[in-house]
Amino acid sequence: MRMEKSPGGIFGSPWNQRDAEELRSLLDRAVSASYNGIVITDPSLPDNPIIYANQSFVRTTGYEFDEVLGTNCRFLQRDDTEQPALDEVRQAISESRECRAVLRNYRKNGEMFWNELYVSPVFGDDGEVTNFIGVQHDVTDRKQVEEERDLILAREQLAKAEAVAARRRLSFLVEADNVLLSSVGFFERLRDTARLAVPALADWCLVDIVEEDGEVVQAAASHAEEEKHELLRELQRHRSFEEDSTGIAARVLRTGKSERMSGEQSDIVADIASGEESARILGQLGVSSLVSVPLLARGRVLGVVTLASSNPERLYGDEDLALAESLAYRCALAVDNAALYRERSRIARTLQRSLLPRIPEVKEVDVGVEYLPLGEETEIGGDFYDLIRVPGGSLIAVVGDVCGKGPDAAAVAALSRYTIQAVVMNEDSPAKILSSLNEAMLRQLDDLKFSTIACARLEKAEGNGANTFDLTVARAGHPAPLIHRSDGSIEKVEAPGRVLGVFDDPGVEERVARLSPGDAAVFYTDGLTEARAPDGSLFGEERLLALLRDCGGGNATDIAECLKNAVNDFDEGVPLDDLAVLVLKIPG
Repeated sequence: MRMEKSPGGIFGSPWNQRDAEELRSLLDRAVSASYNGIVITDPSLPDNPIIYANQSFVRTTGYEFDEVLGTNCRFLQRDDTEQPALDEVRQAISESRECRAVLRNYRKNGEMFWNELYVSPVFGDDGEVTNFIGVQHDVTDRKQVEEERDLILAREQLAKAEAVAARRRLSFLVEADNVLLSSVGFFERLRDTARLAVPALADWCLVDIVEEDGEVVQAAASHAEEEKHELLRELQRHRSFEEDSTGIAARVLRTGKSERMSGEQSDIVADIASGEESARILGQLGVSSLVSVPLLARGRVLGVVTLASSNPERLYGDEDLALAESLAYRCALAVDNAALYRERSRIARTLQRSLLPRIPEVKEVDVGVEYLPLGEETEIGGDFYDLIRVPGGSLIAVVGDVCGKGPDAAAVAALSRYTIQAVVMNEDSPAKILSSLNEAMLRQLDDLKFSTIACARLEKAEGNGANTFDLTVARAGHPAPLIHRSDGSIEKVEAPGRVLGVFDDPGVEERVARLSPGDAAVFYTDGLTEARAPDGSLFGEERLLALLRDCGGGNATDIAECLKNAVNDFDEGVPLDDLAVLVLKIPG
């Protein structure tokens, strides 16, 4: 990149070599720090390769600079090279002029994104092009908004142009939306949608879905005549979706483009059948007009919707095709959302299970635990608990609550559990355990992620009988453990300490309580006391203490279950937070 000397220098000062270097350094930093992706190509080299790309380009595309150096920018289109906007870009480059285009590009992981590209030539002193600069901006969110806006505008225009027909179509789409949102499973949604389309749009309807393993299944089928449903089931056994299949649904799956046809039944059947048997069945079903449209979501073909008319007087036109594509769009969203939800649920369940420990068997102490995650299946809770037997025979009990939800909270919970498990092998002081965890969180977590934890050591009390124990408690901003005495009284084990992951010194101290036969120590997270009823009232500590007086006489499992069930009843099964309860009871 060439720079001309300015008589006034930088900011009016005389021009010198240091000023030029500072300006060059400033420009380099500005380009590198730009929010937009920036690439520079060299047309003097074969195929106009990339010679520079900034960090925003790397973040947006997922490709490192070394991977794109020396390549042409067309690799971002992959196989999606039939975009009209690409011709505009090629023409502008060949004519050495500026241009703007919005393209479908693909990240390194295969995910499609919309790229608003500005291309500008850089001319040398001789007037010849020395470089091209491309400025990229990810406008995927904007495009999605525009697509939704365009859909709304299309509906409004249709309503003005054809009032009666438009109302009928819009009414159908609204009903389809309700069906797709109301059914429990997405297969049920598709079946209900197929039944809705018949006979409103078609005499018979098929919905085919591509499974995760690539197999195509007939997810839904409906016919206006009840006696012909068996023909649709028979057709399912004779349809083919192989690469060389001539069936219309197979073609749409391969191309991702809608097809519409009308005419003589024999001609249509010959064109859409995938074999002799399917042709025979299609003839019995009857088909005078047909549309087959792809289910498209995030640049992928997820399936096909086929609508067929057996009535020669109902032939599909462009408006019918547009309506079918709108229906397919909604079905595609339902299928795609269901797939995303299943995957998120699977990941959440797997990660959640990894955070729940195996409680060791303890002969001299009765142990009860309950864990109640937040109602949303795809969310990962931040509450955790653990019970660790350490060298020497004592037990370390831990109950914690990480701020937030989801993978970030789960990662902090995992860090907390495994750090504690490592520390207790050499240190059984609850205060020192929490201080060590605080150091690990400050050292390993980049952003502010804090947690509250109650940690206690349970060990036999010397010289006070075989069934007497000392409970040494340390707290880091966590609710104080409660002790239900054998006589029915309740005590709090208060110990000072601030949340972990924020302060260099959380100020954690220890307090000791003596547990005799029949006494129970109850550790819990604030999901218990902060539970809310539908009317907005808080469960609160007073209700907890009253409940513990009632159920504290049971064994540890009964106490933990009693607390969980009480909260479940109070918030009517709609929790606002996770809940963890750990009960240690000395047998009487």
